[in-house]
Amino acid sequence: MAEVFAGFISGYVMAVLTTPMLSIWLLKLRLESALMSRLLPAGTSAVSLSVILHGGLAMFWTGMGLLLGLVLYGMRDGGGALGSLNGPYTLFVAALFVALGAPLVALMTSLRRVLVPGILLAILVFGWLTPYLASWSTD
Repeated sequence: MAEVFAGFISGYVMAVLTTPMLSIWLLKLRLESALMSRLLPAGTSAVSLSVILHGGLAMFWTGMGLLLGLVLYGMRDGGGALGSLNGPYTLFVAALFVALGAPLVALMTSLRRVLVPGILLAILVFGWLTPYLASWSTD
């Protein structure tokens, strides 16, 4: 079950990497949106916003990592491809995140600056890093 733990670790890595991205984007968005300027007034601390966001993102991404770790465990006999130790799993993760993010990218143009790098980061961390973490823990 090293795959599940590797998914958990990858999820936490995602939470650490996406927290600053989302915090900065939300603080910039308050200049463009009346709703966001009411939710995040001018004196809002970036650190406190990041702490709150990190709590939620850590729960979300580690949960996603646990589920993807279970998928990796089920696909553990896949061969290597695309620079990954498990090519079919990497393709599954890429298809999953593109399918989940593409409608949002197409419909919400203001989210593109945050969604496209986030999707690419998720594919890199979950699709490529997780199989390596799992193999390193079983060696």
